[in-house]
Amino acid sequence: MLQDKKTKTNIGVGLGILIQLLHFVLVLEGYVSPTLGLMIEIVGLVIFTWGCMNYAEVKGYSKWLGLVGLLSCIGLLVLVFVPDRNQQNK
Repeated sequence: MLQDKKTKTNIGVGLGILIQLLHFVLVLEGYVSPTLGLMIEIVGLVIFTWGCMNYAEVKGYSKWLGLVGLLSCIGLLVLVFVPDRNQQNK
């Protein structure tokens, strides 16, 4: 189960970042309207936050701590520096 959560973390965080970068490029180059760009950004942020929620569970915390992923990279940094509860039990 832990490996499943790690896989979901990698997929969610990686895909979320890629979609957010795609949003930036598409809007900056004028390929999409700002409204469509905002929708793409929201999708990327939701996927990224889902990945952060899985990361919080991998570290032994409630998935709700992963909502700091709504702060994007700052939220991910918070999760990186939170002590791993599972590591302490070994």
